[in-house]
Amino acid sequence: MYLVNQKKYEQNEDYGEWLSLPTTPERLREVLQIVGGDRDGWLIGDIESHIYGISDALHMCDGLNELNFLAAKIEALNTDEYDSFQALIEVNEHCDTMAELINLTGNLDCYEFQPNIADYEDLGKWDLYERSEFTRSMVEALEDYIDFESYGHDVARGEGGKLAEYCYVFPSGSEFYEEYNGDPDTIPDEYVVYTPDLLNLDPDEKLAWAIPLAISLDSFFREFDSGYAAQHPDISAQQELLCDSLVDGKIAAIDKRLSDMGQTEQDALPSELADFKRLSGYDPETENLPETMKVLVVAPRQPPFIKEIPSGLEGLTDTVGGPISAIYPFRDPVALICNDEDRNMGLELNRALYNGMGQVYDVIPGTFVIAGVNDDCFTTLPEDMIEKYSRRFQTIEVYAQVGNRTVMFQVPQDTAELSDQCWDSVIRDKLGQKPSIREKLAAAKEECAGKPTPERIHNRSEHEL
Repeated sequence: MYLVNQKKYEQNEDYGEWLSLPTTPERLREVLQIVGGDRDGWLIGDIESHIYGISDALHMCDGLNELNFLAAKIEALNTDEYDSFQALIEVNEHCDTMAELINLTGNLDCYEFQPNIADYEDLGKWDLYERSEFTRSMVEALEDYIDFESYGHDVARGEGGKLAEYCYVFPSGSEFYEEYNGDPDTIPDEYVVYTPDLLNLDPDEKLAWAIPLAISLDSFFREFDSGYAAQHPDISAQQELLCDSLVDGKIAAIDKRLSDMGQTEQDALPSELADFKRLSGYDPETENLPETMKVLVVAPRQPPFIKEIPSGLEGLTDTVGGPISAIYPFRDPVALICNDEDRNMGLELNRALYNGMGQVYDVIPGTFVIAGVNDDCFTTLPEDMIEKYSRRFQTIEVYAQVGNRTVMFQVPQDTAELSDQCWDSVIRDKLGQKPSIREKLAAAKEECAGKPTPERIHNRSEHEL
């Protein structure tokens, strides 16, 4: 497959690179960067195959992933299967579209192949000698009276067979299974090599591009905007600030300055900046997002509390202690964000969720967060929602295992600061359990430790008495 630079192709310049299939996302990315497809766009310029008869179908492919899917399926064929596949292409069986070709590779058992048959006369003789009820001597005795060619035609018509090059192909009777329906979105992941974010820059690549771009921008602003130079006299500090803005996706102000200076997308810097935004995953919606957001945190055995955390994924993962999972059990525009691995980590059960009948349908383990939701983004929880869900989760729920059952009981908020030992006492009281002998002895020991011994009383001075 020949991949070409789209911009140069449109200018009638041949600038491309051959890529063998099947390939990997890493190799594809490397080739696209070689031809400049990451910045100028790319096209499939040509397709070549060593399999005769599939050129038309290949040129009607629905994208690179479909080509890679077919190439991988063909590569997995052994020698006999490959020969059978080629024979079916020669007789024009299931080869009009990419989907048919892909499905054919997995359905070769639907056909039988008889080698060393060059024409219908050979076919007639093979059928009479090898498949008929007549003995060889009987057929030989009647050879001068049999039109083997006509008979061969009848055989092929009767069973739907066809002649390939020195091979006769006919249906085996097995059912043809359709693995691929022609929709590229259904191609299995293992064969997908191109995705929209394939050419996006990784952090190191983004920084490597942002540094010279920041220097170019700063130099241009200083040369053509005297006010800029006066406002930012420290060149190194300003270039570093521009670089940070590029890496962090804060580019709107740079765009505006270029526009105010009369620069358009046809000019060099705006064009390069547009390429940088496209390949760095720039999202203009994030420009206006605050750096922090206010959320409601609900931790086990604690009343809810308000916390200001960094906006984005990192702030949420730090708060819940691991990868996040968001659910939306309430009608309000809020999300309940918890630890995605809570069950596997054995986190302490925290608060229950109730259905419309007041029945518990789930219990959230570990610390979770209530955050606002706006256009699929987590945002600051509005004040009225903070008040509402603070009341909703104000009662502390404690869970204890009793036999084979998990028992939940509610405790007042003033118990939140109790030590583990005091919590054990609260749980025991709620369950109606009496302290063990060991616990009684420990309590008596603590009580005795606080009383003066006779020796201490004897040694006190008369003044102290």
